[in-house]
Amino acid sequence: MIITKAAKRNIILFIAAFLLCGIFRNVLYAKDFAFSFSSFFCALLTLLWALSIQRRVIDRRLRTLLIWIATFLMLHFVLQIARYDILWAYKSVQRYIWYAYYIPLTAQPLLLFFLAVSIYRPEDRPLPRRYYPLIAVGALLVLGVLTNDLHFWFKSFPSGIMDDNGQEKNGWLYYAVNVFSYGLYALAFFIIIRKNHRYVSKQYRWLPFVPFLIGILYFALFPLDIGHHFFRTRIWQMGEMTGFCIISALEACIQTGMIPANMGYETIFSASRFPAVIMDYQGIRVYQTAALQDTSLPGEDVELVRHPISGGSIEYAVDMKRIHYLNRELEEGAQRIEARNAYLNEENRIKKERAEVENRNRLYERITGLVLPQIERIEELLQGECGNGQLARIAVLEAYIKRRSNMELLATGGRLTVVELASAVAESLDYLKLCGVNTVSSAVGTGSYPSGMVIAAYELFETVIERSMDTLSDLAVTVRSGKQVITVRLMLKAEDFSLEESALQRAGEGFSCRVDMTKEERDAILVLSFTEGGVVG
Repeated sequence: MIITKAAKRNIILFIAAFLLCGIFRNVLYAKDFAFSFSSFFCALLTLLWALSIQRRVIDRRLRTLLIWIATFLMLHFVLQIARYDILWAYKSVQRYIWYAYYIPLTAQPLLLFFLAVSIYRPEDRPLPRRYYPLIAVGALLVLGVLTNDLHFWFKSFPSGIMDDNGQEKNGWLYYAVNVFSYGLYALAFFIIIRKNHRYVSKQYRWLPFVPFLIGILYFALFPLDIGHHFFRTRIWQMGEMTGFCIISALEACIQTGMIPANMGYETIFSASRFPAVIMDYQGIRVYQTAALQDTSLPGEDVELVRHPISGGSIEYAVDMKRIHYLNRELEEGAQRIEARNAYLNEENRIKKERAEVENRNRLYERITGLVLPQIERIEELLQGECGNGQLARIAVLEAYIKRRSNMELLATGGRLTVVELASAVAESLDYLKLCGVNTVSSAVGTGSYPSGMVIAAYELFETVIERSMDTLSDLAVTVRSGKQVITVRLMLKAEDFSLEESALQRAGEGFSCRVDMTKEERDAILVLSFTEGGVVG
């Protein structure tokens, strides 16, 4: 911690002002127009100090406590002026003003104690709750003093004249107030001294002691009334000396850094290693750094920056070489990233297309495997004589291949509509007419069902056609759908119909199948019932 020249100058001015207060008090003593000049002068100094606290101290909690301390000091001086210079003729009012002295006299040590505890304490940590009862004790003591005329526990008046004429006697409340006040003063200075020795450099640890020792010396010599022996009156009254000691001790805490304040910045600014200047409203330089050369002619890589501040503006030069270099690096990096992103996007597109092709190939291979028996049957038919009958049979098989493949493609969503089944059946029957078969189809109902259930119904329908195609002459198909049920009813006539029920059994996930078949010579009736979510029958 270094005390700047400006701070030393302010301390000297404050001490000189206090000495002048004592001199003026004796010079102007007994002058009616200046009887309370010293109190007014001290109140004015306290006000100026409070205004500087509002501007300098940056810790919100400490700043609030300091302003309250200054407020009660000014209240003390105002009460002195009112009692001795304005309302001196009213004895009762004078007495109550005398009692009211103990409002600031009790509040000052209490606030000073809270301030000492708050020094070096983080703002987010509140004061310990065990200290708050002190506020209630202080309030009760002040209330007892203000109501002394009711009980006379503070002062009693044997002469009958209720005034501080030297004949009053002190009661137990008087000693309680003094023990409370001086005890808090002692605790506050003990805490300040302990923290001072822990955090402040050795060469400045003595500063808070000086006002404390001056105050002890003054109050120890006060009963001797030395001022009246050498001067016309006391050089300083008790209130003036109390205010001087408190403000001096607190200012010493500020100057040593115990109470953080925004001071000494002009020294730090002047020692800065970058070119800058602070100007007033008229553009006149007030402060400038040691590294300042010329902030008015920015070069290619130097940018002149100006910002308005309270009372003027600050102007400084910024070396833009590093920033320009970083900007170029960022541009090159952005171009590389953009090229990399384009490459990755193209790579992802190729991977996506490849995955789609692979999925499509797998799907086609699966479809080919599903209709492989029909493909092999078509190849067998093509190896013989391709008459009209063979071509008609091939058309029926190709219709199945087409519709079955279409169902496999549509089944990716997991469900198929009964309309798709009815359309596939109708198309197969149309091609079956080429084989000379009388066909008719009908469909009742709509709805969607598990894809496996619809495909199984179409496969069983195709099985019946392929097994009876050579001798089939008539075929009527009815597709009926209901709630979770599909029924395919086939009525056919064939010369040789040897299909067994075991060949029509199907089992699938999420549905059950039941086959009912009735045969009578050339006629047969098959009822294929599919139930969604049922048990395989």
